[in-house]
Amino acid sequence: MRVTRPLAIDARDPLDPIDRMTLERYLTDVAVDNVHVLVVIPAYNEADALPSVLESMPTQLDGVAPTILVVSDGSTDQTRAVALAHGALCCETPINRGQGAALRLGYLIALRLGADYIGVIDADGQWAPEGLITGLAYLTSGKADFVQGSRVLGSTDVGDPIRDLGVKVFAMLISRLTGVAVTDTSSGLRLFTTKIAARIRLDQPQYQSSELLIAAAFAGARIQEFPVAMTKRVAGHSKKAANLLYGLYYMRAAIRTYLRERWIAPS
Repeated sequence: MRVTRPLAIDARDPLDPIDRMTLERYLTDVAVDNVHVLVVIPAYNEADALPSVLESMPTQLDGVAPTILVVSDGSTDQTRAVALAHGALCCETPINRGQGAALRLGYLIALRLGADYIGVIDADGQWAPEGLITGLAYLTSGKADFVQGSRVLGSTDVGDPIRDLGVKVFAMLISRLTGVAVTDTSSGLRLFTTKIAARIRLDQPQYQSSELLIAAAFAGARIQEFPVAMTKRVAGHSKKAANLLYGLYYMRAAIRTYLRERWIAPS
């Protein structure tokens, strides 16, 4: 099993060649100062759904305008153009690698820009950006280092009973593995401090939400959930695998991360 380095080290000297090339090229081209909250939106061919997310983004988070970064993961549509037209930053990779790889690149950028907090929201419009306000309040008050919206504590109208069962099963599994009680391990809305981001290790190109949550728990993060509503995708189609394959891959990512963090390379 490949043991990755903490993100703080990779932000300075990325091992992955695409991360290295994209990060250096992007930071050379962009001029951004005084980043307080960087909201990372991973996107792969989400030109149709992305406008609803960007147009609903809070104008202020913790009293200042957030910096919005769309990481276009090898998109072949107008994702980049849509992001820029709505005033967001956009970093593009030359190939599609997966949501986990896109998010990891976004975290590296956040660390290089010196952000205080990182927000994450999906590009499909299923998670209302206003939840970022609620989540950030937990961080700025010092009550938590890592927060996530939970459809279990809130609501969902997606209407997939198999996925709903999977959410419950994986919540029980990861709660048992980490000793941290959680209800929704694949939330599309999360926030955490860059101090925690600097300490975690990530290498999953897909099915990354369980890896992030487990790695944060083992990094000592104080984890808090809050209720949110999950709605149906506003446009486009899901890139996730069918339910059975998704469950198997998600389980594999969770177990691999636990073994890495607990036994192979504990902090």
